[in-house]
Amino acid sequence: MKTKALAVLLLIVLIPLVLLGWLGIRVLRDQQSLHDHQIQTLITSQLQAVDQSIGQYFKTLETEFPKEAEGLSRDPAAVRAFLRGKPDVRQMLIFDSGYQRVFPPGDSPLTRMERRFLERAGAVLNRLEPEALSAAKSGVTPVPGSGPVLSQKAVSVGPGDTRQDLQGWQVWYSGAEMNQLFWWRDATRHWIGFELDPVRLQANIIGLLPATGGPEDRLGEARIRLVDSAGTVVYQWGRFEPEGDPAHQLSLSPPLGSWKLEYFSSGLGQGADLNWFNVAVALTAVGAALFGLAFYLYREHTREMNLAEQRVNFVNQVSHELKTPLTNIRLYAELLGENPREEDSAEAGKFRRYLEVITAESHRLSRLIGNVLNFARSKKDRLVLRRETGQVDTIIKAALNMFAPSLKAKGVKIHFQAGAGDRVEVDPDALEQILNNLFSNTEKYGTSGGRLDIQSGRNGDHTFIIVRDYGPGVSKRDTERIFQPFYRTHSRLTDGVTGTGIGLSIARDLARLHGGDLTLVPVDRGACFKIELHTPARPA
Repeated sequence: MKTKALAVLLLIVLIPLVLLGWLGIRVLRDQQSLHDHQIQTLITSQLQAVDQSIGQYFKTLETEFPKEAEGLSRDPAAVRAFLRGKPDVRQMLIFDSGYQRVFPPGDSPLTRMERRFLERAGAVLNRLEPEALSAAKSGVTPVPGSGPVLSQKAVSVGPGDTRQDLQGWQVWYSGAEMNQLFWWRDATRHWIGFELDPVRLQANIIGLLPATGGPEDRLGEARIRLVDSAGTVVYQWGRFEPEGDPAHQLSLSPPLGSWKLEYFSSGLGQGADLNWFNVAVALTAVGAALFGLAFYLYREHTREMNLAEQRVNFVNQVSHELKTPLTNIRLYAELLGENPREEDSAEAGKFRRYLEVITAESHRLSRLIGNVLNFARSKKDRLVLRRETGQVDTIIKAALNMFAPSLKAKGVKIHFQAGAGDRVEVDPDALEQILNNLFSNTEKYGTSGGRLDIQSGRNGDHTFIIVRDYGPGVSKRDTERIFQPFYRTHSRLTDGVTGTGIGLSIARDLARLHGGDLTLVPVDRGACFKIELHTPARPA
């Protein structure tokens, strides 16, 4: 018992400590997650600012290219002259309103750069069929190309013009080189495309980005890399020398969707300053307080248990002291009952009545002492069975014989339906005590019904006994509580009736020790108890 109490107190201490520790770690981790989220948000905003700067460059080209091409002659010589003055544009592509290629010209000699362009853009040109361009005009299908249309939008040619012409970027690869072509439909219904020069494009983009240590470099101990589609670092800035994988990545907006920005930092990932020391100190203080309280409770519990054990030992000693003279009283009372005085029949009758009272009271006192002894043994886990070969029905009859005079005197008729006459392994003293407690309850509370039914039977290796009276019975709220030690129901029926309140508790303990149980069976009238015992048959 002391070990169990100590274990419970340790749980009382450890469970709050574990919960508080878990809560502290949870709070610190939440702070870590919030800090990381804030850092990630800051990094994302920095990378998005770079992406927006590059995107604005392409938006500027989308606005400038149509303006620069206004009034441009479709003569190949004029177009070539125009290209020589546009270092950002490597080549042009023009289709007339009938979807025929105007430039590079198809009916005159081509320059080396024009032939290379047609070879480089062959996959695109092969798909520029009139049907595709017509569909592009209506906005149903994107303008074809070997790569996806990364950016396209409808624009108005001029004020009051309701035509919706498609313009956008075409991206494709020629070998390992990425090519970008921006094209649109002008007021003359010609399709015009400008192919960007990759070298100048890269140089222009780098020119938009901060320089390490420059006035626009606000990274601190960090570094940002611009990486192309092949994984090559195009440009980087920041003082930090990266090692390992980037802490964060962001893909650029079209038409550089295959490029990305990588962020490296020495401080990222360290998170907030988790003050584990404060958590440990708080847990230590709480743990010390809980251990102090647990020690105080354990000491008080131990003291109470020692007192209870002393009381139980006292009851044991007193019970044993009472048992010996009680046995002698019963013995000599029974001897006197067997040898009444013959000379005076009236005196003999009175003498017999006195002896019957002495015998009945000694039996009642014996049952009481037996209950007390068994209750004390059960609290010390020393309640054991002593099985022997016997007949359950014989034990029932013996118990009934002790109560029969008293029950009949109170007008109770006894009906016994015997069905357990086989020789089985059973503890007769334990079974007799179970029955005595049940019959005693009937004698105290159930005599108003005027009847006591007992039925016995066997089912395999189990024996059942049903004991029912027809008195007031037990209320539903007391169905389980009546088996608790020292519990007694309060009613007009029980007021003034003496008893220790441990009879049913001992009876159930003995039944369960037999491998069975004692239960209260619901009935419409009175109280009905069912005894179940594991009683193996005696081997032949």
